[in-house]
Amino acid sequence: MRKMNRLTFLLSGEHPTLPTSEVKGAIEAENFDYEVIEELDQVLTLKTEADPMILSRRLGMCHWIGEHFCSAQTDIIDSLASSDLVDFLPQSKSIAVRVRRIKNYLPEVDNQELAREIADRILEDFNYEIDLETPDNEIAVLLTEGKYVLALILARIDRAEIEERSPPKRAAVHPTTLQPNFARALVNLARTPREGTFLDPFCGVGGILLEAGLMGAEPLGVDMDSKQIEGARENLEEAGIGKFELRQEDARELEIGEVDAIATDPPYGRQASTGGLELKELYESTMPVLADVLKSGRYLCISPPLELDLEEITIDLSLDPVERHQQRVHKSLSRNIYVFRRS
Repeated sequence: MRKMNRLTFLLSGEHPTLPTSEVKGAIEAENFDYEVIEELDQVLTLKTEADPMILSRRLGMCHWIGEHFCSAQTDIIDSLASSDLVDFLPQSKSIAVRVRRIKNYLPEVDNQELAREIADRILEDFNYEIDLETPDNEIAVLLTEGKYVLALILARIDRAEIEERSPPKRAAVHPTTLQPNFARALVNLARTPREGTFLDPFCGVGGILLEAGLMGAEPLGVDMDSKQIEGARENLEEAGIGKFELRQEDARELEIGEVDAIATDPPYGRQASTGGLELKELYESTMPVLADVLKSGRYLCISPPLELDLEEITIDLSLDPVERHQQRVHKSLSRNIYVFRRS
């Protein structure tokens, strides 16, 4: 059994609630529990046995994961002295101390001066070298919501690699495709297990399938449009995802076995994209099918336009609402991101 670690996550801030929920969903997808210590603006600290390196390869809306040592509202130097940071750091290694202000919190703090003070305090106990370029240990101090949060960075999320998968850079492109960090968040919100079967019943050119496959799940994509299916195939093959299944099929009439997770971003209302159905009719006829193919205890993440109340549509189904997030897509469109659990 792994020990329960105190982990701090520096979140991306791209949405007020999704990054925090993505972290929790990813931990649950790895079959671990967690206990929240503190939720601050763009900073989440919790206890869990989950492996930070594995989590870093899952997350899309996070910058790094660190070992949490202390939080303080006043003098972080005093809190540092009573923390176990100096006991945790290996000897004969180089360090760097970096202070990052979230938004405009604690404007009176001089970042560089605070970094120097913390480095000097550590050097009182150990003979480290200061290396600001390639340190062996990077100590981060986050300034947020009137608090100092200190952590030793353990794993970074490769945001540049995620950006390299942005829709315009893929073999097949469609204007409605989600950005990869949001697609990845939906996969995590669905608690998609590695090596589990993942379904997107409105897969388009496969943006969400792509992220699920890169996490280690087995993607199954369904779409009514043969051109979209072919585009999804091109994108999955280009990404080196070897095991997947694609079907030109109507999501209202799925003939598949049970799946471990579902995440999807359905069309938003052009009748050509909804098979000639009104949006509410599309969801009313599709949600029962999705409930039937989802394994008991597993999760569905879906993002309809704001005007559709999916809790009302699913009230008689074996789908229990878990969470809901609101997101503005553009000037004329906002959507809800729902997560349901199959009872």
